[in-house]
Formats: sequence, C-alpha cells, structure tokens
Amino acid sequence: MPTHPTRRTVLTAGALTGTLGLSACGGFSTDSDSDATRDDDTLTMITWAGDAELTAFQALADGFAAQGGPRVDLQVVPYSEVLTAVDTALRTDSPPDLFRVSYTDVAAYRAQGVLANLPDPAALEGSFLPAFWGAVTDAEGTFGVPHHTDTSMVLVNTAAVASAGLGALPATLDAAWTWEQFLDAAGRVQPSRADAYSFAVNWQNAGAFRWLNFVDQAGGRLLTPGLDAVAEDDPGLLEALTFTRDFFRRGLVPQASSSRGQPASDLFVNQTVAMVFAGDFLLQEIDGAGFEYQATFLPRDVNASADLGGNALVAVEAGSRKEAALDFLEFCAGAEQMGTFCAAATVLPTRTDVDPATLDYAVRPDLMPLFVEQARAIRTELVEQVVVPDFSAVNGQLADRLDAAFLGGDDDRTALAQIVAGVRSVLTS
Repeated sequence: MPTHPTRRTVLTAGALTGTLGLSACGGFSTDSDSDATRDDDTLTMITWAGDAELTAFQALADGFAAQGGPRVDLQVVPYSEVLTAVDTALRTDSPPDLFRVSYTDVAAYRAQGVLANLPDPAALEGSFLPAFWGAVTDAEGTFGVPHHTDTSMVLVNTAAVASAGLGALPATLDAAWTWEQFLDAAGRVQPSRADAYSFAVNWQNAGAFRWLNFVDQAGGRLLTPGLDAVAEDDPGLLEALTFTRDFFRRGLVPQASSSRGQPASDLFVNQTVAMVFAGDFLLQEIDGAGFEYQATFLPRDVNASADLGGNALVAVEAGSRKEAALDFLEFCAGAEQMGTFCAAATVLPTRTDVDPATLDYAVRPDLMPLFVEQARAIRTELVEQVVVPDFSAVNGQLADRLDAAFLGGDDDRTALAQIVAGVRSVLTS
C-alpha cells in the first residue's frame, strides 16, 4: 500500500495492512456444512491456513464438538485478506465469533474494544511463557490465548555449504555467527547459478518488523522505553541499517528481496539464493523443493535476538455466542491440543508444560530442536515494541521506508531519518 494510516483508521476503513502468502486457499471456504444448514449454536471462526494447519484446526473443532461443545465453522481466507475479512465482518451485523490474529495485531483490536476478555485468566497464565502471555494481556485483562509461536533461522542449501568450505554450521545459539562471521560466510557461498545470490531475508509481506531483529542484536531500540515515541538517536538503529543495507550494496542479496519484494522463501525454493532467513512454519513448503538443506542460528552482535512469530486465537466481544467462543479458546489452549496442533503445523508451543522435544513433528523433526533453541532469543525488550496498538501501521511504514533505504542512494543517516519520520508520523497521528 502507498500509505499506512493508523490502525484506528484501518479498522474504520477495512484497509489491508500487509500480505503474507501463507495459504494457497483462495476466497472463503468452510467445512462441509453450508451457511444454509448452520444453526444458532454454530461458532464461526475466520482464519488463514495451509493444508496442514487446516487439518489441525478441523481436528480442534471436531474434538471440541466431541466434548459437547458447538460446531465450529472454519472460514478460511488467504493471509493477505484476513484482516480485511475480519474488519468487514466486524462492521456488519454478523461478526465472527472467533478469529486468528498475529501477535503484532492483537493490541490494535484490543484497543478498539473488539476482543472478549478471558473470564479467568489467572487460571491459565502460569502455564504460558511470559512473552506470549504479555502479547495478549494489558492492564484491562487478557484478550485471547497465545496459540503457538514460530521464529526465524538461517536455512542453508547443503550443496552451497559444501562449495563454500564452511565446515560445520554453528549448532548452538551461543556459537551463532557474529555479524562479521555471517558476512564472511555469505561472501564465500557459491550460488548454483550465475544469476543467483548468497541469501535473502524474510522481511517482505508484513514481515518488515523482522528488521528489528538486527536493531535488537545491535543493542538498539526502535521505540523508547515508554513505547510512545521513536528512539531516533539510538545508535543501534544506525548500526542495523548500515549492516543490512550492505547486503544490497555488496550484491549478496537480490534487489527483488527488499521489504516490498518477493518472498524470501520463494527465492530459496527456486534456488535463486543459497541461504534464507525463514520461519519454521515454512518447512513444509521448503521441504518439497527437492534439495537438501540445513539450519543454523540467526547472526548476533551485542545480543542474540529472534523475531516474535506465531498467532493468537481471540473471541469477539460482540459475538452472539461469546461464552461458547471463550470455551473454545480455552480448549485450543489445552496442553494436549496445543502439542498436537504444533506437531502437525510445524510450529512451537507457547505453554511451559508442552515440551517440543516430545512432539512428533511431521516435517524435519531434526531441525525443530534448533528452532526451539532459537526461540530462546526472543527478548522481552523487542516483544514489547511490536505489540503496541499502532504497530500494524508502524510495520507498514517500516516496509515502505526500508524498501526506499535498501534500493535508494541516500547516505545511511539520511535514510534512517526517513524511517524515523515515517514511524513518528504513526505514533503522533
């Protein structure tokens, strides 16, 4: 989008805040029963879902019904349309009872009074990791359940590693490449074709917030500790921008991998790049590409850091079946149900009593322990910045301004000033 209004405006106008092609589904689809046969006891839930996720969600719906709960009608849309679908439904007389939402968007809906408060959050809080519980909680209550998380690592084409003579990849978080070591490794990797590149970063399609990983790695912040202004003089901002702009200036990444460019995972699958920053939820797609690949940890500087991925499930305050919807949320958040869903969808649990090591992951179970370790680097200092109510609009500004910085010719300080101005315009509107 050319402009990015505040989330309040987005909710009013039903504008789309970003795209991320996580689902191959097009338009609305529901389960086997049509609207004509739906009764007043049926819950409606808007979600995006790939094939494995849809099967896992249907299993949750079936399990809830088997325990005496109402049917749950899954209305599946592509991720690129989910916010529009939710916002449109909220403006009508028939809002959904539930929907799936990224952690970075929960606060926007919470601030609008859209979400139902859990009736007894204290009974659940102790079972969840604090960072994720905090993403759905404020001083007024807890608005949804942290259903799962995911985070990014660096996936590496095995043949490219061999050609570069890199030896064994860092196998623990403490041994992760430093920024300098990562650039050295990227410079040594030999892509498979003359028109290929070393790597791509997954900051496209509503993923611009992942650039903040680099800011956090540098010990910096985008927002001040009060979360109401830009930390515009933070040296970590400039260090991160210089470091990431060098990816483009050195020709290590394709121009098409900018923040408004082609999804990084697509570039890895078609072997345009030899390495990619990618989330664990993409392993099912990548695993079908027909080549061997490995995983290693995100590079580190002052800090090791990782992005807050994953999603919450929320109930709508105005829904006619709110109590049943809240019951379904708590059912989905149960330890057994969460473990089963995460294993099927190749994502990570948010409960402290669900050990990922015990889950029977359907895809690349050998890599999932590495993603679990990487998730240890999701830092509270970064999480609190990406769950503020206006973050959808902040993220849009980051996408636009980073795209201009990565592909433009301004010096680093001038480019950073444009990023700061864009984010400031959101926070002061």
